[in-house]
Amino acid sequence: MTRSAHSIHQQNWLHDIASELRRRAPQWAMRLSQAETQQEFLQTICELFTLTNAVPAERDIPVDPKSLQAKIDLFINDNIHRGVTLKVLSQFLGYSEKYCSDLFHSTMGESFTEYLRQRRLEKATFLLSMSDKSVVDISQALGFSDQSAFSHFFKRATGQSPVRFRSRRGRHHRDALERHR
Repeated sequence: MTRSAHSIHQQNWLHDIASELRRRAPQWAMRLSQAETQQEFLQTICELFTLTNAVPAERDIPVDPKSLQAKIDLFINDNIHRGVTLKVLSQFLGYSEKYCSDLFHSTMGESFTEYLRQRRLEKATFLLSMSDKSVVDISQALGFSDQSAFSHFFKRATGQSPVRFRSRRGRHHRDALERHR
């Protein structure tokens, strides 16, 4: 395998691992994406691999693809770019907003607002770290009215602007790839 092919294979492998981690343990994926130094990143990795609860038990993963949790996840993921609201979700599910809010909390374990905020933040950190999309394109992909609203949301959530986050993550990502060669 050539050095270039090996590098591409390694990037695909890292992407697959990151995707699986985001799916099964989003809080750990978030912690990894927010690490600002190599030491923080490595410390988080060490903590992650010493935890038995990092990957949920099979009973925690929806088996029925038509389960309510799977339906909600799929709907939000497929429509996040449209600025999903509780009203839109309740119409999709066929319930009143109040009932949908209570059902959402009991099914997903958190409020709709918190859940949507987490999904947007996870997707934003992923897109800023792993894609070359502009901040404007990312804000549209996440359903924000404009780049300013997205930047304000991101800075409140992470303590840094999307541009600063991207420049720091890009440097850490390049350094990590170089160490693996």
